[in-house]
Amino acid sequence: MINKKFLKFILIGIINTLIGMAIMFGLYNLAGCSYWLSSAANYILVSILSYALNRRFTFQYRGGLVQSGVRFASNIAGCYLIAYGIAKPLVCWLLENYSISLQENAAMLAGMCIFTGLNYIGQKFFVFGEEIMEYQKVYEEWMESPYVSDEEKKQMKEMSDKDVYEAFYQYVAFGTAGMRGIMGAGTNRINKHTIRMAAKGLAQLLGKGSKVAIAYDTRNHSAEFAEETARVLAAAGIKAFLFDRYSPVPLLSFAVRELRCDGGVVITASHNTKEYNGFKVYDNTGCQMNPEMAGQIADHIDKLADGLAVEVANRDHENIEYIGEEIVEKFLDAVQKCGGGVGQETAAKLNVIYTPLHGSGRDFVMETLHCAGFANVTLVQEQAGYDGDFPTVQKPNPEDKAAFHIAEEISVQKKADILLGTDPDCDRIGAGVRQGDHIVYLTGNQMGTLLIDFLARMRPSGGKKLITTIVTSDMGKTVAKSYGIDVMETLTGFKYIGEQMNQMAEKQYFMGYEESYGYLPGVHARDKDGVSAALLICQMAAYWKAQGKTLADVLQELYQKYGFWIDAQESFTFEGSEGTQRISEIMETFRQDTSIFSEIGEMKAVLDYNKGIDGLPPSNVLKFVLEGGSWIAIRPSGTEPKIKFYYCITGRDEQKAREIYDMAKAIVRNVAAE
Repeated sequence: MINKKFLKFILIGIINTLIGMAIMFGLYNLAGCSYWLSSAANYILVSILSYALNRRFTFQYRGGLVQSGVRFASNIAGCYLIAYGIAKPLVCWLLENYSISLQENAAMLAGMCIFTGLNYIGQKFFVFGEEIMEYQKVYEEWMESPYVSDEEKKQMKEMSDKDVYEAFYQYVAFGTAGMRGIMGAGTNRINKHTIRMAAKGLAQLLGKGSKVAIAYDTRNHSAEFAEETARVLAAAGIKAFLFDRYSPVPLLSFAVRELRCDGGVVITASHNTKEYNGFKVYDNTGCQMNPEMAGQIADHIDKLADGLAVEVANRDHENIEYIGEEIVEKFLDAVQKCGGGVGQETAAKLNVIYTPLHGSGRDFVMETLHCAGFANVTLVQEQAGYDGDFPTVQKPNPEDKAAFHIAEEISVQKKADILLGTDPDCDRIGAGVRQGDHIVYLTGNQMGTLLIDFLARMRPSGGKKLITTIVTSDMGKTVAKSYGIDVMETLTGFKYIGEQMNQMAEKQYFMGYEESYGYLPGVHARDKDGVSAALLICQMAAYWKAQGKTLADVLQELYQKYGFWIDAQESFTFEGSEGTQRISEIMETFRQDTSIFSEIGEMKAVLDYNKGIDGLPPSNVLKFVLEGGSWIAIRPSGTEPKIKFYYCITGRDEQKAREIYDMAKAIVRNVAAE
């Protein structure tokens, strides 16, 4: 690493020296300028070039431009005064019997050589040192550690300078959703070492004698990382209950509650692409850990004396116990209780296509639908195999209708009524319904609205509480209120919905949902549940089919009754450390220009949730509310390198709503593309 940087610096130094000599000797010998003026001109012009080239290519510095620029100017000034201050007296003394012209030319050449050496040392340790030395130091520690395998070290040796920076410039961020990142070697990657560090942090939070349930999905290395988690917890004196199969997120949440554990872990990266994995943490209620507890885990991780030396137990340690069929059966029984009261005869008439997208939901969803009387369910075999490479899709995300391309082909042959898809950890579910000769895909907001209407028809609901989020459509909230259901709004993330559930009696709970295709119709868990949602969606579709309607028909009827709404989400991805900075810049642009959407309508309010609004904790979310009820919300994703834009647009008719939506989208894209 250091040799490569030195060689790059020397190469750039040679280029700078040649350019500098041309400037310096030209001014001195041809233009007749003085020694000091000639060397000063060289110093100013070549220094700017040196800074730009070394910042980008030699040291790949990611820090602030102003701060490093000031340091660079100070360094260059010091190097210049020392180099040329020493060179001229020294050369004049050595060449005292030669001409002044020869002495000064020789002094300029000697000064340039001294200057280059001093400049390298100054840039390495003073100008760019704060940013580059830390990640290089950690890289070397990993290369020398006996706990890092030869295979991992081989991968690290093959990394480019940029790869090393991205892998080691920080530790994987540990937030309220745990941690999530690209798999590979390095502190900023998901690997057995960062998993062990996270598990150790959790162990220190909970303490000896605690109990933790551990689940994992079908992603590459998920089973391995789950076992590493169990081994760390067991060594710390904690009872680890490890599932013996691929398991959905809601099953883990249920198991924490059923086994009365003090915490839970799921190894998953939800719907991210195959390169990702993660460590998702739960409290003793089966809810994702709150910010305070997550912060304590992060502090414990930061204070580890040697994160690579975390103690692990043997795989057959007495503190490791496997969770088998009993908990699974109890979970499936609890899921059946979430149903909407549709009989098996009605259910049997619905034609369903289901794809688990190579994920953990396969057996759980199929068994649930079978027990509820859905006899005509086709499993998409091409996507039924457990495969962490997700070979049939670009993204295993049921929010993306492209994930349904195989299911849609099968639906044409089978004349299916509805298509269902769950993500790898089976907490999200997407759906499309056959409408004539084509498939209409329902958004998370639309499905949430339909479920609210269906459940309110099928159960006594007045006075109960719907829990949703500040970026979820107002249409569902409007429908709920029309049935006398109270609406509670939380920050984005199902952990906040689960937190509110814990503060109310179970009989008060109506449903929880968020726009990102996550629903929880029962009280058996404290996280979104694609299994129980699959049951309820199919029962709802069967109920309306018996009345000659599709879910798309019912949605149009709701528009006629409550007004037309466009609910959409748009995301922009910015990878790596530079991407993090770009997302921050976009947020700041919208935060500074509060009138940015004023051309599409009169602004009613600009809500900056960073300041804490309506009793909610501070969160990096902006919401622009227009007169008439439309709004646009903006937030960086907490789990992906994305910035997300949420549109909730309503108008007197569809045409007017689409005009507002198109204008808002154009403004957003203009800023995001700058």
